[in-house]
Amino acid sequence: MLDAEPGQRALVLSACGEIRVARAERELVVQDEVVALCDTWQPLRIGPTPGNPTAEAAVMLFPGSAVPMAQPDTDPSQPEICDAVGSGPLLRAFLVEVATRASELSASEVVRLGDAALHLAAAVLEARFADAGETSAQTQQQELMRRIRGFIDRNLGDPDLTPSLVASAHHISIRYLQRLFKAEGVTPSDWIRQRRLDNSRRDLCDVKLRSAPIREIGLRNGFAQPSDFSRVFRARYGVPPGRFRDDWLRRDAIG
Repeated sequence: MLDAEPGQRALVLSACGEIRVARAERELVVQDEVVALCDTWQPLRIGPTPGNPTAEAAVMLFPGSAVPMAQPDTDPSQPEICDAVGSGPLLRAFLVEVATRASELSASEVVRLGDAALHLAAAVLEARFADAGETSAQTQQQELMRRIRGFIDRNLGDPDLTPSLVASAHHISIRYLQRLFKAEGVTPSDWIRQRRLDNSRRDLCDVKLRSAPIREIGLRNGFAQPSDFSRVFRARYGVPPGRFRDDWLRRDAIG
């Protein structure tokens, strides 16, 4: 019996032999270059078929938001089946190799390999699900982007806020995060930098912070080095942050 959390989906492949995937009264057989994609709203029973006692399955669990093109089944009692003649064999080989070496991997290696697995899973599923339920996919993407922007804004002061951290926090691959922002004409790094600059500009215009050192303004917005803050701010606004604040407060006093 597969133990999964609500909202997860499962990719089931055959490492060798015929694998039976059953849920409620439905079942299917996975073998060769076929992948079963299942939601986990009901328990899944995964095991070898009666005639193949030595068969082994490769199972990958991931949050439903990780690959949004994978839409819920039309009939929720019936798992989807994907013909994975493209990247399916590569995904299977990758998962089998990782499972074989699991005890040898460090925690950081597990994280990196998990991200790579999401890349491969997206490649397997994209062709089948990219057009299915387009409206629903767009709604999911909009909601995901809302959460991502909120997460970035709440963590701008963290100098370690990177696209990799954002992707990991939302259980998506870097590749998919980049694709989300590309649709809006920016990269994730560009968005993070611009939000930091927006906040820094606001702080520099705040009379309550007029005595705060420029270094502190930069630090509170994720710029660990004053030189980096000055360089990036000047590139965006044409003047270094100290001069910008002086000019703004002077104009504000005259006005």
